[in-house]
Amino acid sequence: MTKAELFDSVVVEMGRVWGGRGFGGEFEAYDWLLEYYGITEEDDNTWMDICAQYRGELTEALADLTEQERAEVLAFLADDARVTGFLKGLLQHYQSSGAVYPHP
Repeated sequence: MTKAELFDSVVVEMGRVWGGRGFGGEFEAYDWLLEYYGITEEDDNTWMDICAQYRGELTEALADLTEQERAEVLAFLADDARVTGFLKGLLQHYQSSGAVYPHP
């Protein structure tokens, strides 16, 4: 799969897991995500960086980071092999369970 296909596949899986209300980033939701899918908050932050790049909003998304943190994120995003590997792993995590988030 290409990077774009992997991205789209993750979006589809997230829709299945989180439903129309989506993932709001609440503490309980992160605990649930880790328990049922093995996805950490750090993984979600990396996903959000990739999303920001796809939307052309990376400058705004990285505004609160230190210069070193920004450089690390930019180096990661510039490395197609690393991003593709991350997306493959994230997709595998989301495909590893049929659990659907029980929105309160």
